[in-house]
Amino acid sequence: MMKKILKTTFILLLVVSILIPTFNVSSAEYVADGDKTLKQVKQDLAKFKAEQNQIDSNISKNKNEVTSSKNSIASKQKEIEDNQQKVVDATNESARLEKEIKEGKAELENLVKNYQIANGENIYLEYIFEAESYEDLIYRYAVMEQIMNYQEDKIASWRDKIERNEQLKKDLAAREILLNDQINNLSKEIDELNKAIKDFSEERLSVQEEIQSVQSTIDSLVNLGCKDDQKISTCLKDADTSFRRPLTKGVITSVWGYRTHPTTGKPNTFHNGIDIGGNSVGTPIYAAANGTVGKVIWKSSCGGNQVYIYHTINGKKYTTSYLHLNSINVKVGQFVKNTAVIGTVGGQKGTGDNCTTGAHLHFGMGTGWYGLDYISGSTWQARSVNPTSQISFPAKGKYFYSRY
Repeated sequence: MMKKILKTTFILLLVVSILIPTFNVSSAEYVADGDKTLKQVKQDLAKFKAEQNQIDSNISKNKNEVTSSKNSIASKQKEIEDNQQKVVDATNESARLEKEIKEGKAELENLVKNYQIANGENIYLEYIFEAESYEDLIYRYAVMEQIMNYQEDKIASWRDKIERNEQLKKDLAAREILLNDQINNLSKEIDELNKAIKDFSEERLSVQEEIQSVQSTIDSLVNLGCKDDQKISTCLKDADTSFRRPLTKGVITSVWGYRTHPTTGKPNTFHNGIDIGGNSVGTPIYAAANGTVGKVIWKSSCGGNQVYIYHTINGKKYTTSYLHLNSINVKVGQFVKNTAVIGTVGGQKGTGDNCTTGAHLHFGMGTGWYGLDYISGSTWQARSVNPTSQISFPAKGKYFYSRY
């Protein structure tokens, strides 16, 4: 009997470990329902600002590398253009030399011919035989031989130049191939750098949103009279006994858990909430329980207008999230009852929200107070709770018509 119980327990634990999403959570920021002080929240803000500075540094570095690579490409393209002109010049020079060789050959042939023909009317023979002495004859003969050797040397020099031009053209062609390969590699590096810049910019936007949200939270706590060393829970009044549905009617169109992302098409993307459709833009959205507005995000590129509310339900801390809002009726630090309209349904296209396919409410829930007990999005994901485990909802695809 004991073995059967242990076996059953092991199977249940295995199933739970498979069904529950796992995330990389920093133990330093994972505060299990603990209380941070205002001072600690300010320290969190300083960490975000330091992270933003590092991201800015990375963006600046990549932009400088892009500029350097573009300059290198321009330099190599200029070298290719210059080399192509050198090829043209070498081709033209070779053609000119070929013509001169042809003319030089004809001149040399004529010189040899006239030298060899024993004709009294031949000017070359006349030049030789008009010598007045034997020494003069030898001299004149040597002059004629030098003239012929000079012609031959000149032709040989022309041929050497033509060969050098041909080799130059081959070398320049090989150089052009090498430069084009380097340009292609630099272009790929620029694409990778621009992608990194885009990723850093998106990360920076996310961090900037967190900075604004935490700063807003700090401001609201200060306005409530919280002191630096005071636990935040003592500043807020958020107790309730249960959650309610955030809409008076609707239908679950996408459940909590892993799915293929509806806009990016990426498989196995964790959906940390439920999507509730069946309502037109502008439909009132209610706070799921008594609580204090902890975060308000405006016009996020993924999620649009967002509200996060802190709750204490039967002594346990929760945060509820409301995404893709058309309008927001609350502000950070405001206490809201479970009957308060915190905003209206949005999610329509054309609003700059890239993570929605139409009008709906993304309703999420997590343990602890997101933005106070912990501040990173990964921890919020890790502490996500299926809203249907805390609130009674009908199955996916079936409508409900009340908040209970």
